[in-house]
Amino acid sequence: MSSDAIGRLKAWALCGALAACVPAGASAAVFVCRTAGGGTVTSDYLSSDCLQYGGKQLNPDGSVRRRILTAQQQQQQQAQLDREQAQRERLLREQRQQRALLGRYPDEATLRGAENDDLHSVQALIDAARQRLKVLARERAHLEQDAQFYPSGNYPEGLRSRMRMNQSQRVQEQQLIRQQQEQIRDIGQRYAALRQRLQPLWARAAQAAGR
Repeated sequence: MSSDAIGRLKAWALCGALAACVPAGASAAVFVCRTAGGGTVTSDYLSSDCLQYGGKQLNPDGSVRRRILTAQQQQQQQAQLDREQAQRERLLREQRQQRALLGRYPDEATLRGAENDDLHSVQALIDAARQRLKVLARERAHLEQDAQFYPSGNYPEGLRSRMRMNQSQRVQEQQLIRQQQEQIRDIGQRYAALRQRLQPLWARAAQAAGR
């Protein structure tokens, strides 16, 4: 007979003996604890071996009442519980975000309308900047006509100042246009990502409505 089987027989025998010694209705505690050498020891109290190497507490009928974990096993168990809790919280956050997205964009038409509104606002800034560039171009043409009276390039300070201002404003408007064009690209990417997230949500919502 194996040592494990012998150990179980001893544990059951001890359980029977302890059960016979306690009053009716009382519950005897039986502990089967591992030892440093890899064996097991059965006792009626929680020994240091159980706390250090682990074991189990038995019911009087020999069934397992609870597992006794080592400190390392307790840490591992707690880490697993923490991971499971974090996973549950992440799923709850995702569900809340999905409900919020569906509330804001219940269908493709609503999403497309929001995208068009954002694009329209940016495009309006670009159009305004292009109009200002046309005005600055006409102003520049007049300044160049005035500059023809000074072929040596020795312009009066007033003319020179207006030319510098005109050039600076043109650069600013051109930069604004480039920035808004980048914004248009960003808006397109953002709504493409939103659409990708919403499509399966729309499909599930439509399927649920169909039921």
